[in-house]
Amino acid sequence: MLNLIRSDIFKLRKAKYFWILLFINILLAVGTVYLLDFTYKLAGDSMEAQLSQEQAALDDAGMNVSVEGIPTGHDQLSASGQLLTFFAGNTTLLMSVLISLFVGREFNNGTVKIIASRNYSRLKIYLSKLLVGILASILFTLVFVLAATLTATALWGFGDVSGSYASQLLLKGALELLLGASYVSLFVMFSILIRQSGGSLAANICFLEFTSLLVTLGEMLIHHFLDRTVTLSDYLPDMCMTALTQDPDRGTLMRAALVGFCFLLVPAVLGAASFRKRDIK
Repeated sequence: MLNLIRSDIFKLRKAKYFWILLFINILLAVGTVYLLDFTYKLAGDSMEAQLSQEQAALDDAGMNVSVEGIPTGHDQLSASGQLLTFFAGNTTLLMSVLISLFVGREFNNGTVKIIASRNYSRLKIYLSKLLVGILASILFTLVFVLAATLTATALWGFGDVSGSYASQLLLKGALELLLGASYVSLFVMFSILIRQSGGSLAANICFLEFTSLLVTLGEMLIHHFLDRTVTLSDYLPDMCMTALTQDPDRGTLMRAALVGFCFLLVPAVLGAASFRKRDIK
């Protein structure tokens, strides 16, 4: 198992797309902070009114989205205040591309078939891909957080923090990493099921971009036609990521942990079971 993990890490480090995506990740981190700075400067004193109007529109539409915790002015921006938002799902799109290329190419060039012929179990091969993918997700997230925090500190300063800031950051940051790992589990499952980099890339991106959209649209339709509020989106990883940045209570923290573990384990079990039953061509 350790030999498989070392081999997968070595192959990923040697891949050009890994370093290209990591560089794009850093650019996105820096660009996100500058874009946020520009947006607040452009809005000026009207940001608070805009946020209030946006929240009212979201409530009227029945959307389970809140603007709570968003700074209402440029003078409220600080690196410490935005640090947790840098954890929240900023690298999932890049990870969908990385996993699709990493796993898909293993099937395209016959590497998986060669490894399986050396008497490695299918389960160990699958777990190796999953664990290396999770390690890559953690790396990308931490690099994004570091680059964004350094940029934000240069622009706004780090800001004052409370005595419990570090412990809360560690707890919520760990949950954000868990939710990111759950997305990796989904991406690996789709890539193993499809076994082709182009197809798995399309499936992973579609799942990432449209699942929350369709669930939110369903909630809006139920609210409009039945005058009932449904919060199914609370149990999606990306919504949990956002909720963790908005001063979450104990229930929200528990829900984020539960969602993270479920979305990590269920796709892993389904993907591994499918991989064991199907022939490798």
